[in-house]
Amino acid sequence: MTGAPTLAVHLARIGREIARAPLPEAVAAKARLCLLDHLAALLYGLRSPMAAVGEGALAALGAGRATVVGRGAAASPHGAAFFHGLVATAEDLDDSHRFAGGLHLGAVTFPAALALSEGRASSGEDLLRAVVAGYEVAGRLARSIDAGLRARGWHATGAVGPLGAAAAAALVLGLDEDTTAGALGIAASGAGGLFAFLPEGASVRHAHGAWAAANGLLAATLAAAGMTGPRRVLEGRDGYLAAFSETADLAILAAPSPAVSGAHEILGAYHKVFACCGHALPAITAALALRHDLGPRPGAIAGIEARLYRASAALANPAPRTVEEAKFSLPVLVGIALVHGDVSRRAMTMANIGDPRVREVADRVRLIEDPAIAAAFPRLRAAELVVTLKDGSERRRRVEAALGMPENPVGWAEIEAKFRDAAEGILDPGQAGRLAAAVEGIGRAPTTAGLMALLGGAGVAAG
Repeated sequence: MTGAPTLAVHLARIGREIARAPLPEAVAAKARLCLLDHLAALLYGLRSPMAAVGEGALAALGAGRATVVGRGAAASPHGAAFFHGLVATAEDLDDSHRFAGGLHLGAVTFPAALALSEGRASSGEDLLRAVVAGYEVAGRLARSIDAGLRARGWHATGAVGPLGAAAAAALVLGLDEDTTAGALGIAASGAGGLFAFLPEGASVRHAHGAWAAANGLLAATLAAAGMTGPRRVLEGRDGYLAAFSETADLAILAAPSPAVSGAHEILGAYHKVFACCGHALPAITAALALRHDLGPRPGAIAGIEARLYRASAALANPAPRTVEEAKFSLPVLVGIALVHGDVSRRAMTMANIGDPRVREVADRVRLIEDPAIAAAFPRLRAAELVVTLKDGSERRRRVEAALGMPENPVGWAEIEAKFRDAAEGILDPGQAGRLAAAVEGIGRAPTTAGLMALLGGAGVAAG
């Protein structure tokens, strides 16, 4: 191959560089945190209807020896990746990317990498490096076309996720640079995922993560078996970038590797403590801070102006009929935050959503796309709430970094608490402690077998 490398080859080369060198400790620590957070999201999801949906699909995806968490059975790697990608997004508590809307990184990269690493000679460090490479490819690609992707109705998890999963899977399989580039070309042909789910809160959105994880794994497997993918799949006239966005920032894709720049996309991942759409997080953080000032006095509120960026202001459903719809209703989420002081999974119930006090607050929320806040997105994911009380006084709170964002981070203690809460009723405290310790020490593990054995011991959720 002569001349400058294509973008797919460049990304494949970056992946291989990540695979060959020790991870900087800050990056390795973030990868371990992302793994624990992924397992928390996965355990939460085992309680959801998506777990039964995924189990029903497993037989069609083939038999094998890959662990299926919480089901006491095994499946093909393809089936395990699909199931875990589906379930990990079910409660909207999986990680996402600070600078790319709708991109759920952990739910697409970890299922693919874990399913393939099981039974292979992959070390725990190999697993972390593969996932860091997957985050790198998906993060760069999503950032390069973020606005245009959403404008055309594409959901980044389904549209970008397969390439991140393919990059991670290719490294677990030990593919060389050229074959990895081919895997990216194959994965791009299987990308998709429409935002048409949003108005109805349709649960098909969870399949976007499942398809991304499974198709990325399958793309790497096909490349290893000899299928070829176009190396100019991204920048070609009929390529990915032209199909998915009117504009693309090629400088993001063509930037030097993290070994040169010191910047890793995984460091842009954020972690959720609120069970809802990520674009609601700044306003919820502001609402909880205002509740601390106001106390639980929803009856004293005359009106609330929520000043937001566009994707956040679009969460305008005034009367959600289900928990799924409520996760995308900013008026109701603000109401739950102000009335109950909690927007965790435990608080997202139809009893709270239908609480007359919550509905009273929600009816008084006005969403406004603020030009200054919109112009600062995605550099800032800001929100400002202005609460006018019936006595004429006003309370105001602006948030530029929601809780869980890299600028307002949660650490190991908070994510372990989230993980233990998710594990309740599925793992006993001793099992949960051993699994958390296995994740913390995964970088020193000679294989991933111990981690997978602990995950295979997770029982079916109670209740």
